[in-house]
Amino acid sequence: MNGTSASRPSRARVIGWCVLLFCVAVLLVLGARPATTSGTSDDRLFALAGELKCLQCVGESVATSQASIAVKMRDEIRVQMRAGRSDDEILTYFADRYSQRVLLTPASTGAASVVWIVPVVVMVAGIGVLMVIVARSRRRRSDAGDHVISQEDRDLVAVALTPATSAGADETVDGDVSAD
Repeated sequence: MNGTSASRPSRARVIGWCVLLFCVAVLLVLGARPATTSGTSDDRLFALAGELKCLQCVGESVATSQASIAVKMRDEIRVQMRAGRSDDEILTYFADRYSQRVLLTPASTGAASVVWIVPVVVMVAGIGVLMVIVARSRRRRSDAGDHVISQEDRDLVAVALTPATSAGADETVDGDVSAD
């Protein structure tokens, strides 16, 4: 093998890792942006309302629902914001009043932490299994390519492939019988 073909997989691997690291960095930056936790802006109101489930509608948040209970909940969020409460305090207020079922994002403590942990564990295990499968496949491929055929093996194959003459075959058979 020449040096160029041996270096191509490593270059592709390095480029792949760089792209992956870049994506992770971008996602971390976007996820680490601090949410507005003070003030009375409509953005904060709808961000908080987006974390609450409409109790009357199926699959809608308080932010998008036009049901009367959702309108009342948005009004209560606005009152709580004007009172100077933090986002956590407002969400806790609704969770205490309507139970944890009102939260679209489950709490990450206690028994509800299973909802957060299980998908991560399954994903990590899946990636691990995938890595093992790829490593075995590469090892088999490289083992098959590294096998060197000796001259003795080539001679054996050549002898096996040459058509035997009928006389030579009879002599061998006769020779075997006479040797007994």
